Amino acid sequence: MMVSVLLRLRASGILDEYPSLSAYVARGEARPAYQRAFEAQLAVNTGQRPTG
Repeated sequence: MMVSVLLRLRASGILDEYPSLSAYVARGEARPAYQRAFEAQLAVNTGQRPTG
């Protein structure tokens, strides 16, 4: 869940100033559980069924 909050910093470039934090976000996004949760949330917001 923390990864979702930190992703908001990506557009501002702040995340790039902290390599360890950027790596943390990358590891979080790579996790299968995160990917499934993100896909499910996207499906709710778009009104489509998850593909996985």
